[in-house]
Amino acid sequence: MLRIRFSYGIIRVAIVAVIMVQSGCGFMKLLTARLEKPTFTYKGFKLVEVSQNSVIVNFIFTAHNPNDAGLTNVSCSYELSVEGKKLLTGTDIPLNLNPQGDTEISVPATLTYRDLFPVLVQVMQRMLSGQKTMPVTIEAVFSGRPAIYSEGGKEQLISFETRLSRTVDIPIPEERRHKEQ
Repeated sequence: MLRIRFSYGIIRVAIVAVIMVQSGCGFMKLLTARLEKPTFTYKGFKLVEVSQNSVIVNFIFTAHNPNDAGLTNVSCSYELSVEGKKLLTGTDIPLNLNPQGDTEISVPATLTYRDLFPVLVQVMQRMLSGQKTMPVTIEAVFSGRPAIYSEGGKEQLISFETRLSRTVDIPIPEERRHKEQ
């Protein structure tokens, strides 16, 4: 009986040792790996909806994560402006970046025509001259202290901040232009 208990004890110790070695290897790999900061690029925008009261636009970015593990605790903040005047801001939109590859990021923005009051003169001039678009600038900031995540959980932090700015032409609805003329 003592011999059976002793052999079960050895088996338990061996199983625990194997588990610790396997998880320890993953942990050591993360600690010794050189973590690289992700890169971000502007890809374009997609009109989701154009109505008489608002325009819903998704600004599309691509994030490239060169690391073997995915990244969390990443966020995007943005500011929209027309003719240099701020219209809309969004802060701390949470992001998760896929490991070793690209992640498409869609930053939604709803621009109501009421929001255009600060730049009403410029917009009215565009509408009266028959222009079909309005230049909207997005200034996006991708930042954070992302945590490397893996099967073993969050292990190590890196920090970064990337700023991108792009001006795009957003269509002015046909009905609005005709009503104003």
